[in-house]
Amino acid sequence: MKRTIMGVMLVAVTALSLSGCFESEAEKKAKEQQEASEKFWKITPPDESQDQGFKP
Repeated sequence: MKRTIMGVMLVAVTALSLSGCFESEAEKKAKEQQEASEKFWKITPPDESQDQGFKP
């Protein structure tokens, strides 16, 4: 009886982990890195309202 219960639990955990219900740490890091790289390229134009130009 114990073997059956342990076997069922093992099969359930394996099925859940293979189906993708649990995100691995590597996937989380990759997702965060992708978001950071997308934010890096969103450069706003400079505010030229107070720019007085170059005066030597």
